Amino acid sequence: MNMRLPLCLLVSLCISAASGVKTSSTNPILLGFPDNPAWGWDKAPPKSSLSDPKELGPDLPPDQSKTAKQFNLNLVQLVHWTPIIPAVLMAKNVYFYSDFWDGIFDNDKRRSLLMLLSPIIAFFGGLPGIMMHTYESWQVAPFKNPLDDPNFKISDFNNQWLRIVAYQFIFVMQYVGLITFALGVLGYDFLANFKIWSILGFLVGYLGNQHPKISFSLFQHNTMPLSWYTIGAFGFGVICNLLAFIKLGEYSFPD
Repeated sequence: MNMRLPLCLLVSLCISAASGVKTSSTNPILLGFPDNPAWGWDKAPPKSSLSDPKELGPDLPPDQSKTAKQFNLNLVQLVHWTPIIPAVLMAKNVYFYSDFWDGIFDNDKRRSLLMLLSPIIAFFGGLPGIMMHTYESWQVAPFKNPLDDPNFKISDFNNQWLRIVAYQFIFVMQYVGLITFALGVLGYDFLANFKIWSILGFLVGYLGNQHPKISFSLFQHNTMPLSWYTIGAFGFGVICNLLAFIKLGEYSFPD
């Protein structure tokens, strides 16, 4: 009897909560894009701007709606997830051969750990992009900024402000993945104090002024809404990563 009373109360609470739940068919605030059905492989209809020559511009064919076919979009979605495979394989290699790497790094297991974490960080650093593409139903369409256009509709255009935020996080987190690998391979004494330079690069990329942004266009559409601070930090990470791979080659093939 002592067990039945709490169980009955729990069931009653669940029934009461369930009675107040509304699905997206009855509550517009829960609508999705696509909405019904919305399995992982379902995609929304092509956005109207993909068949609007004025929005596409003169450098593109007047109808790009064929690029939003479900098969094409699912293929693009799959490609975005596949980098997890080499990331895990690289981390697995470092883990199973940790004695080898520890020996190279003067038995400093922290440097081996940084090498192990770097590909995982780099992959998950790309998740803001996957989130952005999911929001867009994986369609590559002309962008509008809802901060500038109050009539913005996701069924017509991609969201430029969302892309700006997503790109910043992508490049900052890719910097973290690159610099983590470089820090593990090159060591803490690189550039006198590599840890300080690494942290400084992150702060510049993440906290640096996001205005103005570089202007790089493809087919008369802006494709790189990033500030010079974020690009500069990312560039520093790329250079350090390149030097780390050169050093890694010397470790692996000393002759």
